Amino acid sequence: MAKHETFIMVSLEEDKAKKLAEVISNNTSRKILDYLAKKEASESELAKELSLPISTVHYNIQLLLKTNLVQSKEFTWSDKGKEINIYTLSKKYIIIAPSGTKIKESFKNILPATLITFAIAGLIQLYYKTQSTRDTSISAPVAEGALAKTAIAQDTIITTIPPYALWFLFGSLSIIIIYLIYSILKNK
Repeated sequence: MAKHETFIMVSLEEDKAKKLAEVISNNTSRKILDYLAKKEASESELAKELSLPISTVHYNIQLLLKTNLVQSKEFTWSDKGKEINIYTLSKKYIIIAPSGTKIKESFKNILPATLITFAIAGLIQLYYKTQSTRDTSISAPVAEGALAKTAIAQDTIITTIPPYALWFLFGSLSIIIIYLIYSILKNK
């Protein structure tokens, strides 16, 4: 199964950044991206709606596919039995990193720690939530009427649990952010 990333990260030193800049600076590509941001479409629908030749749309769609800005979501069949691709926007963030920085490596290094932090915080929250649902009341002697209500109210223990999971999560994320900043500054 292919790995689905929600971002495109390029360095200014890569050829991919140059190709990406060329595609984004192309007026026709931008028109196609703008249209696909609103509605998915086939090449023929794009040509008709944008008043462009089909060959121009096909050329630009191929460039947009190579740079991962557009994806072929599904296909339909034409009346003649030909497969027609339906295109949609990839909905990915584009991150351009200055040359010499290793931001992607830094993110990859802290990703496991971040996931473990969320898992531990979730376990802490789950533990304290199960502890708070236990019956904390002390059995009161059985009495009649208002005396019984008073006795039960006096013997019931009301507990509030401090948000340990939230404290752990904020503390851990603070340390991870400090480490990330330190590693980026160290690599400069």
